[in-house]
Amino acid sequence: MSIRLPLRTVGTFSPAANELGAGSVNGGLSHTFTLPQDVDNVVVKFTASLVGGAYSAILQTTDDGGTTYYDVARTSIVTNANTTTAEWLSVPVNGFGYATTVIAPSVVAVGSVVTRGSILSTIGRAGASTVGQRANTGLPILSQQGRIFVVITGDITDAAANTYVATVSVNSQSATA
Repeated sequence: MSIRLPLRTVGTFSPAANELGAGSVNGGLSHTFTLPQDVDNVVVKFTASLVGGAYSAILQTTDDGGTTYYDVARTSIVTNANTTTAEWLSVPVNGFGYATTVIAPSVVAVGSVVTRGSILSTIGRAGASTVGQRANTGLPILSQQGRIFVVITGDITDAAANTYVATVSVNSQSATA
């Protein structure tokens, strides 16, 4: 195992003014991208600035050229925020087949033992836009084509203060990726 070369950006996405509005457009906005052939890891950086609504980003993959997309991982739901804090997703191209489970600190009693089985679970459903916030389905990247689907809830206006930026980057051991 070696240190991966620095991140290389393959796509940066933000909404156009006409894509925002009450209830959003079809529940969200999709942005497709193409990964280089020799990729070890996909990293998504998501920042949002908004008042009165919520954004979250889902990294999706496809095995059929983009006809059907499947969820890989989702950020937290960002509400009433500015762009000072970023949400991050990091997904290996070849995953190990487990989905992470979020355990709230208040659920684990002081002095108790958390077993590995309560943190990792087998792959469940990974259909488009079905994964919960701060979750990973365990599905690896299936092809070079991918999509960021930004879920929008609430009344997002086209005011300059209501926007997001989703950046997709990759790691590789190859100097050509």
